[in-house]
Amino acid sequence: MDRVDIVVIGAGIVGLALAEKLSRLFGDVIIVEKEKTFGQHASSRNSEVIHSGIYYKKNSLKARFCVKGNKNLYTFLKRHDIPHKRCGKLVVAEKPDQKSSLEILLQNGLTNGVKDLEILSSSKVHRMEPLFKASAALWVPSTGILDSHRVMKTLALLAEKNGAVISYNSKVESIQQETDGYILSFRNTDYRISAPIVVNSAGLWSDRVCAMTGMDPAAFRYTLHWNKGDYYRTSRYRNIERLIYPLPDAESGYLGIHTLTNLNGELCFGPNIYHVDRIDYKMDDTYHREFFDSIRSYLDIGYADIWPDKSGIRSALQEVGEPERDFVISNEKEKGHPGFINLIGIDSPGLTCCLPIADYVASLLDYSG
Repeated sequence: MDRVDIVVIGAGIVGLALAEKLSRLFGDVIIVEKEKTFGQHASSRNSEVIHSGIYYKKNSLKARFCVKGNKNLYTFLKRHDIPHKRCGKLVVAEKPDQKSSLEILLQNGLTNGVKDLEILSSSKVHRMEPLFKASAALWVPSTGILDSHRVMKTLALLAEKNGAVISYNSKVESIQQETDGYILSFRNTDYRISAPIVVNSAGLWSDRVCAMTGMDPAAFRYTLHWNKGDYYRTSRYRNIERLIYPLPDAESGYLGIHTLTNLNGELCFGPNIYHVDRIDYKMDDTYHREFFDSIRSYLDIGYADIWPDKSGIRSALQEVGEPERDFVISNEKEKGHPGFINLIGIDSPGLTCCLPIADYVASLLDYSG
């Protein structure tokens, strides 16, 4: 049985950011991932948006890490020559009486430390994006898009350069707590690893990994809900400069079906949101009407101009329609599990927050082991 300093469970974008950070601080770091390569779930099935931090509650982890992560991520992308674009976004109000909602969103963004926000009139919006309908909009210049695969590949290479080991096809089956740490066993092998520190970054399955230690996820409100979102594509338009978002839902924080442009100039829309009980990325035209009705409220589009493209599933601590909850990032020492770090409910804006999350987890660790 091998003994290492740290085991990170999960090689999504957050797990890889953790591996890169922790491998600079510890001698022996191993990342175990049940899939054949990194980022096979939420990290590669998302909008690839660099968020600004306008939506999240003051002093929440999401607000703090998103604003910091926005700056850190642009620096990281430039340093490693990773394709990205600081395109900005417009949060549009369809009706004049919705302008007050834009004001509230602007103030929330300013409170969180987001810079250069501005409410634009209908005529200014039309000059910037003449195809879109809006009575007013909030201009958010720090929003951008990136190549998430390249980010993950770079983080993995940097971690390995620091001496970290990434073990794919390694599904954790049990976690046994000992006096000096934890022993991890894996499916279809007798191989085991022991470590004083385990970081649970298992994404969609992080509540189940937590339960392997004997902790009850329900007792600590760690139970995850799987929320699926579909994306539709169009060829009618392309090379639209900026992202276009509707106003978010006031109760749940759901951002709504928005436009997404990728680095090739292709245009898609999404995601919607609905609960699922199993991981299945297949999609059909069930929500075609929902997408069409939403999109045509701000853009002229025909029913046949859009078609199903892809889907993703995110892990949320709240059910669909419930108020949004903050990330859970916790050293579970007080729950009787010293050195076990839970990251649960790392949904959007987790991609933007990945680097500050890694810094924060490092600050929680007991370096004495």
